[in-house]
Amino acid sequence: MKNEKGYILISSLLLFMLVMLISITLINICITNYEIQDIYVKSKVAFYKSEGGLDTAYLEVVKHVELSIERANNKVEDFLKNEYDKFLNEEKNKEMQGIDSEYIDLIEDEFGIHFVINKEKIDEKLNLIFKEEYRKCFSRIDRHCILQKNLRNLDMENIKLKALDERFNFKGDKPCFEIIALYTKDKMTNELVQGYYIDVPNKDDIYNENNIGKLIHLEKWFRKDGRE
Repeated sequence: MKNEKGYILISSLLLFMLVMLISITLINICITNYEIQDIYVKSKVAFYKSEGGLDTAYLEVVKHVELSIERANNKVEDFLKNEYDKFLNEEKNKEMQGIDSEYIDLIEDEFGIHFVINKEKIDEKLNLIFKEEYRKCFSRIDRHCILQKNLRNLDMENIKLKALDERFNFKGDKPCFEIIALYTKDKMTNELVQGYYIDVPNKDDIYNENNIGKLIHLEKWFRKDGRE
């Protein structure tokens, strides 16, 4: 009888230990699954937060393009106000000296000598002034620093934005650069990079907040490690 009780006790202990082992295993599996799910959720949050950061950066680039157009228009207006008359006189003097001017034609007839302005060429010059000033807003290092500063000052939770390039680059006549959105929280990091190509508009092109995006071309974003 005592042997039977001892056998039952040992069997009960073994069964209890087996149940405990199975329970601990199941608990560990549940914890592991929870941790995997938690990492997955945080990874998704990090991705969408970074993508939202790039959307915010895009709006800042739009502002920079708008400001560049405004500065270019101001440069043309300043030329017309302060330099245009002097420029025309210089071109008239060229014609008087027998040097052909593409902006002024000297006409001599029975009424005397007079000058005819080539409006098409003048408009081309104004457009050139506009484009040169527009490009300066991307080629000058101080303009790049302003965009960089504006990106860094954007108030975004757990997101840092910055231009990867030390200055704007050019491909052909198009300014190009990259902006990175870095999300960091709870040991989770996600970096998305967006490439930009910016068109150079003409003086008479009309752009406003509704269509300014036509000048901005985006490369497909990529993760910093190169994985899409």
